[in-house]
Amino acid sequence: MKKVVWGIAAVFLLAGMAWADSRPGIIPQMQECMQSHGSPAQYTAVLQKYCDPGIMRQAMGLLVIKKPYVIKTEQNGAAVCYTVEGTTEETSREIPADSLQTYNVCWENGRVVSLEFYGAKPRVHQEIIPEMRECMRAHGSPAEYEAVLKKYCDPDIIRQAMGLLVVKEPYVVKTERKGPLTIYTVEGRTVGTSSEIPSDVVQRYRVSWRNAKVVSLEFLGPKTAAGKP
Repeated sequence: MKKVVWGIAAVFLLAGMAWADSRPGIIPQMQECMQSHGSPAQYTAVLQKYCDPGIMRQAMGLLVIKKPYVIKTEQNGAAVCYTVEGTTEETSREIPADSLQTYNVCWENGRVVSLEFYGAKPRVHQEIIPEMRECMRAHGSPAEYEAVLKKYCDPDIIRQAMGLLVVKEPYVVKTERKGPLTIYTVEGRTVGTSSEIPSDVVQRYRVSWRNAKVVSLEFLGPKTAAGKP
């Protein structure tokens, strides 16, 4: 019994320390850009504040992406880079509706310094249920994360899943269907909390859903340099 109590306490301690980590988040300028997709005029006005003309011409193409959200943050020297996803609105035969598009944008000194389009994700990655997306986006604080888990997990799985809060900005790398189950393999970098859990290690886990509930959770350990479990 003591081991169980200590295990649960350790999970919550790690979660709290992860939340307190000072690694780069989403800067206000990036948030402003992502929230300005309501109209061309609004979006243009925001881009003019943060982009040179060449990048602005590129960025106008992003207006067809509705409700973009960051799935990965990286510090590259003085620049902070974000990998972003969002579903497109249909604007022409060349740009189909409801395709999941991905792009990367880098900021330095409050200005956009680079923009790269990755194109549409394969359909398998687009089939992420809303409940799974909600869980992955809830890593901002222990309280927020626990509240979301309570909606979709039984108590035993909640105790397991709280340990995932040390994984920042998780993203799905594989989707599988097995009968009534939808199974996601997820990756994300850890926030360093102890010598046992080093920072900036890509950890992997697998989560299975059925009828909008998490039914199993499996930790796969760190990703190797070759990208194999």
